[in-house]
Amino acid sequence: MRFGIIGLPGSGKSTVFRALSGGVDLPEHKSLVEPALGVVTVDDARLQFLADHYKTKKITPVHVEYMDFPAFSTEGKAGRGIGDRLLTHIRPVDAVIQCLRFFDSPALGPAEPLQDLDLVEEDLILSDLGVVEKRLERVAKDIKKGRKELADEAALLEQARSILDQGKPLRIFPPAAESELLRGFAFLSAKPTLFLLNAGEEKSHSEIEAAARAVRARVADQPNTSVDWLYADNEAEIARLDPEDAAEFLKELHLERGAKERIVRTSFDLLKLIVFFTAGEKEVRAWPLKEGENALDAAGTVHSDMKRGFIRAEVVAFEDFRQAGSLSEAQKAGKTRLEGKEYRVRDGDVILFRFNV
Repeated sequence: MRFGIIGLPGSGKSTVFRALSGGVDLPEHKSLVEPALGVVTVDDARLQFLADHYKTKKITPVHVEYMDFPAFSTEGKAGRGIGDRLLTHIRPVDAVIQCLRFFDSPALGPAEPLQDLDLVEEDLILSDLGVVEKRLERVAKDIKKGRKELADEAALLEQARSILDQGKPLRIFPPAAESELLRGFAFLSAKPTLFLLNAGEEKSHSEIEAAARAVRARVADQPNTSVDWLYADNEAEIARLDPEDAAEFLKELHLERGAKERIVRTSFDLLKLIVFFTAGEKEVRAWPLKEGENALDAAGTVHSDMKRGFIRAEVVAFEDFRQAGSLSEAQKAGKTRLEGKEYRVRDGDVILFRFNV
């Protein structure tokens, strides 16, 4: 999973990046185009339990990648805050974290998170509009040359253009991300988005919650959006501490968990992801999967050969495995199931795939 952190100059993106990536420092001379990359392992007590049971040292958790992109330009024409080279890096990400400044700045003035949100959204929308219009010109020429099979794509692009012309993001147009005809464009305004308030120390929890409610209201009609917040300056320092000192610091901030853990959970929910496990003496591993996907999809996540030669899946819920103490005891208790390819995988399933190629 790859998340792109974007925002306006002065929004504190790089500090947010350090808080989410476990204190990773940015290069001294950060590129104006190339994003910084931080890889975070997702802590999961269930994974450690399985590793202890199978007595294996090879543990592979889910990894999340955070990419800190250069700030969008606030100069020049609207829609040109995203350079063409920067676009090539942003489009492949799975979701966007839009950093919103919620601290007062001597240089930038009072915090205006809704105004900042609108400015960034406008850039994303206008960038997508440029892509749509360019493609429509090409499709129109090809249709005139007899390529009638492009009519469906043209119809969808026209709908997308109408939405963008109204200043609305393509998140409200499901085909932009789901249709095979449009998915390849990787529209920026169609990406799942976490609007993340970067709050200053002077902001109370009640002030932050009020600002978060205002952001939620602004995007209430948009699917695949989420809103969260953090004290980025403090949490970037917390990310460097050992667990005991970090827990004490969080207690002083009246927080139960650090930003790294909280935002990962929010990110999972945003992308509608669950986790299933494969386990044995050689390795225990956690795998992310879209909620609602089936056993065949899960097999393909592990290896293409498993999907191609899928026979069945032996499944036990983690909690049943834990209570039984082992797979064999879970089998004796009737807690394991043999499932076919259409079985919808659930969060926490421990799966043994049977396949033949």
